[in-house]
Amino acid sequence: MTDSHSNDGTIQALQSVLDAMIDPINQLFFHSRMMRSWGHSLGMARNMEWIAKMQRTGTLAVALRKHGAGPCSREARDLVIGQDATSILNSDTDQTRWFIDVVERAVEQCSQEADREVLEGIAAAEHADLVRLEGWSKGPEAHEQPRGAKFLLPKPGSTEIAFGAINAVLPAMTSSVSQVFHHSLIFKGMGNEELAERELNLAVVMMYRSEAMLERLLDLGGAPDGRGHGKVTIGEGERGSDEATLVTFDALIPTLDSARKPIGGFADPTTHTLLDGIARALRDDRAVVAARLAA
Repeated sequence: MTDSHSNDGTIQALQSVLDAMIDPINQLFFHSRMMRSWGHSLGMARNMEWIAKMQRTGTLAVALRKHGAGPCSREARDLVIGQDATSILNSDTDQTRWFIDVVERAVEQCSQEADREVLEGIAAAEHADLVRLEGWSKGPEAHEQPRGAKFLLPKPGSTEIAFGAINAVLPAMTSSVSQVFHHSLIFKGMGNEELAERELNLAVVMMYRSEAMLERLLDLGGAPDGRGHGKVTIGEGERGSDEATLVTFDALIPTLDSARKPIGGFADPTTHTLLDGIARALRDDRAVVAARLAA
């Protein structure tokens, strides 16, 4: 017979790792795409590591579901976004060390052997990435210079306005990706493949929108702001997840509208059109969710 207190400790251990994993995933989302945009030799390798981290969240969600639990809501946190290859690799090295410490403390707290093995597997994968990062931080990879920039410049004096507009939206957009993705994991753990796929498809679409904004920011010579990322609100069941998504959309759409106002269609037509298109798409997505809730 399983001790309930031991089981609670295992659930808390798994949830603590899943909660902490949002930050490395979000930070690597930015860093891998920055490196790819710069033509850095590690761009694709870091993108593959980002995918691997996403896959490990699925493993954690399955382990949690076996205990009748799932991801928890959390507030936004700050990331450390690098400005060049050296600072990116150093930042990711520091964060990986922090995350390994979180996982190893969770292993000590976990009383179930099968779940310990899941956490130990994550720790081993992160240790392997740490070795790579430490090597790259001391090697020529840390000193590669950006190349292949493709600028579609705004009118003189408008670049900083475009930076501010994009960075006003990116944290909320990437947080929405995490939130919808976590709902997908919950439904998958419940065995509801239809809802899991629906939420996953929405998360992917939201991710592409985040990528488009990030690419524009990088094309202009800017960098993402590390403040306020990863806020996640978990709803209970299909209706709860839709309600949480609706609240997220209702915060995102006005943010997009207010962010693009200072730009105007003349000062930077490209950025203005991009943000306007994303706002329109979000309104369409919101209408679909609202219709489900009204049915």
